[in-house]
Amino acid sequence: MWCAVHVKDGHEARTEAFVSGLLSKDVNARCFHLTRSRRKKYGGQWRTVREALLPGYVIIDTDRPEEVGRELKRTSGPELLFDTEAFVTTVKAEESEFLELLIDEAGEIGLSEVRVEEDGRICCLSGPLRKVSHLVRKMDLHKRIAEVEAEFMGERQVLYLGIEIAGQTAGQGQESVAQLQ
Repeated sequence: MWCAVHVKDGHEARTEAFVSGLLSKDVNARCFHLTRSRRKKYGGQWRTVREALLPGYVIIDTDRPEEVGRELKRTSGPELLFDTEAFVTTVKAEESEFLELLIDEAGEIGLSEVRVEEDGRICCLSGPLRKVSHLVRKMDLHKRIAEVEAEFMGERQVLYLGIEIAGQTAGQGQESVAQLQ
């Protein structure tokens, strides 16, 4: 079962390390924050960058969420913040199962490889999007992102996941994208 800990944006890695050191081994918890890889163009070159998928959240995967919640509430400190009553939330089983389809052990969502068919359809060849292709609402080949609509923390959210166009090398630019369309 997953618990989401609300933290200050940009402090996910520090909070993750703090919580990992705080929880005892018998709680059997894995602590991580969700990140995604995506492609961005800098100075005419496409580069892979890692970004927080859901800024402000650290996830704890545990079979004893009540114990984790009690342990965190006993702790004071700037790493755990905002409303002391509601900074730890249990994530619904459907939401955590959906995100488990996308992430690896470290909580990273890698790039998905896509191909543009001759008829203009976009086909997902590999990567995390292949498992949830039915939830993709839009693919932006120019920005190299796929918009996936999903529920998280009781709200509909649009997750922007990274894509790579099949057959292109990292240094090729927009001209190649235009030729594929």
